[in-house]
Amino acid sequence: MNQERINRVKGVEKITEHGAALAKEAVLRCQRNLDEQQARLQQLIQYFEEYAAGIGFAAGGRAQAFALQNYRAFMERIEETIAHQRAVCAQLEAELANHQRAAAEANSQHRSVEKLRGRFETERDRLNDKLEQRNNDAHAAQNHRGPLGG
Repeated sequence: MNQERINRVKGVEKITEHGAALAKEAVLRCQRNLDEQQARLQQLIQYFEEYAAGIGFAAGGRAQAFALQNYRAFMERIEETIAHQRAVCAQLEAELANHQRAAAEANSQHRSVEKLRGRFETERDRLNDKLEQRNNDAHAAQNHRGPLGG
């Protein structure tokens, strides 16, 4: 009976172990994705700052007005792209936090099942030790009375 419980818990333990491993992989995948998106965001910001610092309007009159209009439109597009990239990063940060919580929960469940299996095994071993002691005591008592029981 006790061994059956241990075997059932071992099956559950394998499932929880697999779940914990999958959750950990999801965290790592999400972290890599977040790192990549944050790097893109930094590149966009750097490009925006470099472009803003490096622009000069050497031409005069209408050409300068046209260049200024194009510059503003281009800068607005970059700012929109940066805002979008910030939103992507924020979404990935929230996703990462969710994966981390799920991984912690899966790991906690796995540890709980491991402890349960350990308790069942300890109980089984204790019962086996008691049975062995009982058999040894019975054997010693029989030998003490003599082989004919008397």
